[in-house]
Amino acid sequence: MVKRLGIAVASVAASAGLVLGTAGTAEASFWTPRSHHPTTTACQEVGRAGAAQGLWSPIFFCDQIAPGVVELRVRFN
Repeated sequence: MVKRLGIAVASVAASAGLVLGTAGTAEASFWTPRSHHPTTTACQEVGRAGAAQGLWSPIFFCDQIAPGVVELRVRFN
């Protein structure tokens, strides 16, 4: 009985680990790096222009990845 309980607990833990391990990957692929810019303002202008033209969704963000390098990440419709 104890052995069966241990096997059941290990199985549930392994399943939970598998689900949690793949969650970050799916979320990471949700955002696509689109371009790099020297300032956050320039990045936001390009993000808004692309969204207005329908190139990607209006949801985007600018991430400063290094001094003087801001990456535009977008979601496609």
